[in-house]
Amino acid sequence: MTTVTRRGFVLGGATLLVACERRASTTPLSHLYGKDWVHGAYAYYAEGYAELERGAKERSFDAYRVLAQKGVDSLRELQAREVPFYVRVSPSGDAFRVERLVPERLTFSAGMSEADRARATRAWERAREHIQTDYVLVSRLDWALGELLGGVARVRSAIDNGRLEAFKLCRQLGELDAGGEPPFALPYQVTVPDYWEIVGLLLVRLEVEREHLERLEAEMVAVGLVARSTDALSASLSDNLAKVLLTVVNDRDAGPPPASADFPDSPDERARLGVVARQVRAKIQASRDYQEWLAREVEREDTLGALFTVVDGLTGLPVSSAYRGVLRLWRGDADYLGYLRLAASLVPSAAGLSKTLETAVEATERYRQVMATAARARALIARAEHEAAAGALTLDGEGLVNVATEHARRFLGKQLVFLRDTAERDEVRGELLASPLGQGPLPALPTEVR
Repeated sequence: MTTVTRRGFVLGGATLLVACERRASTTPLSHLYGKDWVHGAYAYYAEGYAELERGAKERSFDAYRVLAQKGVDSLRELQAREVPFYVRVSPSGDAFRVERLVPERLTFSAGMSEADRARATRAWERAREHIQTDYVLVSRLDWALGELLGGVARVRSAIDNGRLEAFKLCRQLGELDAGGEPPFALPYQVTVPDYWEIVGLLLVRLEVEREHLERLEAEMVAVGLVARSTDALSASLSDNLAKVLLTVVNDRDAGPPPASADFPDSPDERARLGVVARQVRAKIQASRDYQEWLAREVEREDTLGALFTVVDGLTGLPVSSAYRGVLRLWRGDADYLGYLRLAASLVPSAAGLSKTLETAVEATERYRQVMATAARARALIARAEHEAAAGALTLDGEGLVNVATEHARRFLGKQLVFLRDTAERDEVRGELLASPLGQGPLPALPTEVR
């Protein structure tokens, strides 16, 4: 099969997937004909879709590796300082920031007892003592979580633009079915049915890539949320993040392999995909979003398909409601259990991550019921103060919570529960460190982050 580079294709002077009223003056890949043209045209666009998924996986994996090898421990150390910290997306939506509230000076209030003053003094001295160390910890977390934020922005842009591209493909198929002509003169030995087949196959490919990208987006959202749940608004155990990261890497090992960018040579396979293309097309055309889009497009000629935006552009931040929902999840100050439920709803049910998040929701709800009972809550708080040195407390075998600091003990009713007990925590730690996330080399980090 002839290999065509993206640059060579672009310099051909036209785009294959343009649904317009006038025919283009030139034919893309005009140096090819027959099967070579059909295979080359399909491979170019299919490879463009595949590159989006590969790039998103690689960059998110770099962020996960930093979190697995450095981030979980960094969060554990930050939690031990008795210095409140917050993990939020910046107001501009373009960066994650771990903000530590380190007091410039030690202050006492009139109502403080000697014990309170001694406690405040120890917390202030500890905060000042670790300023330089914590700067490095925060820098690593900012970098890793910032990579996830950027990854979600890129993936969501690809999903949104891919959806628009699917609309355009459906419109073009409808025009061909109505007796319309392709947007340019077809090469020698390439028929209209050949062209229809390419467009139909790419429509199926877009649907497959959309499912893969949505799964990637959901896992990045979940990892970011669980990292965020360790901050002062919840103080959840940092090892919760280890469990989610281990689930993510296991999902990738068990997940479907990337689809091939090669044109399917088997007539039976092409026939099967043709049936799927008709089903996907019917579903899209029946949707209200497509019908509203088509009504708008009828009023103005489509002069350029969205594919190059998907493949080569991806600049700026997406503005879709789905992305705004992610930012609310990563930026808001509401109860993190509600955000956890939302994150769980985004993950495909077949993924192991879905079970992990749903189990955490159920465990947290049971835990919250215990904390809602005054007598049981008092007993738990008393145990937490007694066992603070252990850092974590098991609640009757039902869940492990963070009790390392006074702040964490005050926020027992706000924590999320992912781990059953210390035995599971230790098992997860070992498996994560033995996984590709724990064993592989770290990416090349900026100097100030290392």
